[in-house]
Amino acid sequence: MNSKLEAKNLPCIFASFAEGYPESELIKRIVECKTEEKQKWRNASAHAVVERLTEMAKYFPELTSLFDSLEHYSLCERHYNQIVVKTSFINQLKKIGESVLVDSEGSGRKRLKLSSVNNVDVSVQVDLPEKTFVDFGSQVSFLDPAYEILLKRIEELENLNHLDSLLEYSPYKWFAKRNPVVVKFIETLTDNENQHQPEEEKLFKRVVAIDAIYGSRHLKYVSAINLAASAIKYSLARSKMVVDIDNHITSSGCYKTFINWLESLATEQPPLPKGLLFLAFDNEQKGQKNYLDRGYNTVVFHTVTSFVAFNYDQSNNVQDTDPWLHFEPSKKQYEELFDLTSGMENEIHKELTNYLSSILEELRIEKNQEKNMIDELVHCQSQTGYMKKCTVCQTSNIDNKKRVCPTCHNKLPTISEINQQFDEPSYNANIVEKSIDIHPYMFEDTRLVEENEVYTPQLFVPDPIGVNPNSVANIRKVLEYIEEISGIKDGSRKWVVVTCDGVPYHHIQKIKRDFPWLILIPGALHEEMNMLKSFIELNWDIDMKEFAQCQGYRSENQLHFFKNCSDHHKSWDSVCNIYRHAMASELMWPYVISEENPSVEDYLVWAQNQTDPTFRLKYEQIFLYLQAIINFRIGVRFNRPSLRHAARRMFAPIWSARRHPIYRLIEIADEEQMLRLKPKICKLIQERITTSRSKLQNQHQGHDAILEEINKALKSLIPPIPSQRHWEIAARNYTKFLKLRTNLFNTIGYSNKETHGPRIRPNFTAESRRFRVQIRKTQFVNPNANNRIFQNISREWMLSEEMKRFSEIACISRIEFINAKLINKASLGVWHPIPVTSEAADRQKDENSLTKSQILSIINSLTPLLGDLDRLHFRGLSSKSRDQLINILQEVRHILAENNKE
Repeated sequence: MNSKLEAKNLPCIFASFAEGYPESELIKRIVECKTEEKQKWRNASAHAVVERLTEMAKYFPELTSLFDSLEHYSLCERHYNQIVVKTSFINQLKKIGESVLVDSEGSGRKRLKLSSVNNVDVSVQVDLPEKTFVDFGSQVSFLDPAYEILLKRIEELENLNHLDSLLEYSPYKWFAKRNPVVVKFIETLTDNENQHQPEEEKLFKRVVAIDAIYGSRHLKYVSAINLAASAIKYSLARSKMVVDIDNHITSSGCYKTFINWLESLATEQPPLPKGLLFLAFDNEQKGQKNYLDRGYNTVVFHTVTSFVAFNYDQSNNVQDTDPWLHFEPSKKQYEELFDLTSGMENEIHKELTNYLSSILEELRIEKNQEKNMIDELVHCQSQTGYMKKCTVCQTSNIDNKKRVCPTCHNKLPTISEINQQFDEPSYNANIVEKSIDIHPYMFEDTRLVEENEVYTPQLFVPDPIGVNPNSVANIRKVLEYIEEISGIKDGSRKWVVVTCDGVPYHHIQKIKRDFPWLILIPGALHEEMNMLKSFIELNWDIDMKEFAQCQGYRSENQLHFFKNCSDHHKSWDSVCNIYRHAMASELMWPYVISEENPSVEDYLVWAQNQTDPTFRLKYEQIFLYLQAIINFRIGVRFNRPSLRHAARRMFAPIWSARRHPIYRLIEIADEEQMLRLKPKICKLIQERITTSRSKLQNQHQGHDAILEEINKALKSLIPPIPSQRHWEIAARNYTKFLKLRTNLFNTIGYSNKETHGPRIRPNFTAESRRFRVQIRKTQFVNPNANNRIFQNISREWMLSEEMKRFSEIACISRIEFINAKLINKASLGVWHPIPVTSEAADRQKDENSLTKSQILSIINSLTPLLGDLDRLHFRGLSSKSRDQLINILQEVRHILAENNKE
């Protein structure tokens, strides 16, 4: 930054000050600034200027009020020479009489008369602030301006480490308040012509060097910038040792100092602003290990309910109006929820054809290859034990135990080398391999530009409350707290949109009538996670378990990790990219090789005419339900409400087909709520329940995903054993802390992306090819294969007859649930999930053959349908015997039947 240019653009402090003395002859002589364009301007905050102004403040006390804003003023060349360089002006002031005659009859305007040696009247009118005098009748005692400056300097030093001061930290201001000799010495010592070093980085290193000098001089010196750096390091490493070691190196303060600094931050919760406000809440917990517990309660969890508020427009007063159009929709409106609308079908068809077009293009290239790689790999795997081939004489089908060729006696490749060749893409000149294209769902090549329709809110983090939202009673406390902080209670708003995950949503439905202001939205991230998990569970015994084993998951714990989607990002990469590509390719391959000019529309017609049950089952699983999960993410990321709604409606039958009582209820409750809202408000909500914090069109998130990020940051700002106050301090300073982190990184010239490369993902080409080999080897989805049997890919299980009509039965179950829940207002009764295997179907018909765990699973799927009081009677079921569980199951079904009669 060029300081001369900055000074040139600032007003001259002496010219501004002299305007208040029109009667003073002494001031008139030098009141005008130099007007030449080429002159040297100085900053008023320079050390020499500050010293001269301090001397002048003894005679002009109003100069004291300008010391806090010297960086906003400059000095022209004339005033600098006459006042700062030369001493004639200050000497003339000293020769003037220092007696102060005050007109006691004035009401605040005091006349200061200065008697000059030449009997020149240079009287001036001065406005004196109340703090500069003490009135004892007609006697006035002025404080020494130097004393006031000292008091202000002490106050500045006391506030130096306050968070607000750290947010305004600037190396330039910091240099101006340090010893000019030390500053000049470090600047001279570090001056070089290195054009590759950023100016911000050099400035920061100079600050650190000067801080080190101050730290060596003063034992208890705490550097403001290093304290901020320690806060960032602690939030990343959460290590007391790191803070203490840093203190010995950089004078950043010890761990105790750091904790005291944290506890000295904001003490009051700021109110939420006016305007269009959305909220989200979720539970957050921090574990504390307890080693003195005699083997019990080894980890104690500190659980709170955290919140985040999204303010989209402070001038939007739409929440002052009633949002509801209907108290209850009509039966016809409910029946419209049974099927997809024409608009939804068009959205889904467009996304499907886009994806099939990319797969078809790859298969065209594969079809024209001289040798098909998948068929070659199938052939090699069929010859297990005789995989080796001589690269010299081309002898094939050699026993794997052989190390040399039996024909030419040359060394043979090892099994690991052969497998590596199969895994790597072929770069043979005769085979042009096209890489897997999944860019619409990886969001890598999408145009990253700001769009006008992106709604980016201002974030606020209210205080967490010390309850866990896992019961109806605690949920009521959470909603009452939201009612208070959002302005519902005092009447400033009539409704608020609240986002939460599945379990709190399910509890709220039981008390929602007590909170008519509440518009409840399921979290998009949690909905996506449960959609993917339910899809894997449904297809586990069909082919998903074999796919997991192809991915390298071998042990029971590893397979359990994969099935439960313990890492959502890994599950997404595996299922929505690799599995989907492999299965889609093999579903289209029989059509591609049978047609000279294949097309997507012809393939869709061809697929509808196939009668093979396995092909039809996997076709609808991949191109209907898995595609719905993909569409849901696209709808969230690009903020396309219509596609997001269509994807949810398409996937909804799976909630009713299997044991998913919570999300089956959520899907129907959300549909019913949107029917009751006014169309304008419904549209406004749907456009804003996903948010892009980066202002980029393809980076929208659900509010629950943003809250997860905030919770992670809050946990990094609290000590290992937190109290409610620690959670509150972290929440109140969250936004300031993020700004502090950004400012610090900008100051030191650090980019947050320097240590983050792309996520490590599997080789999509090799992994997809590996599973395609498994599919083609078993002819799993080939409708033209002979001796077709309706069984899983490993031929271990026969699939149930119900799976041949999966979509039909699932849609019927969903319609029955809508009729019972929304139209007839009655319980659905016993809920039978669609069995996947024929063995599961037989077990479902005969409960006496069920194992204890299976009976317990059925009971757990039915108890959410009971009332709160009835559900209290069915606790500790895992300790019951099998016979006791059978009786409990009959009792639960009896209660449900009685409730249905009522």
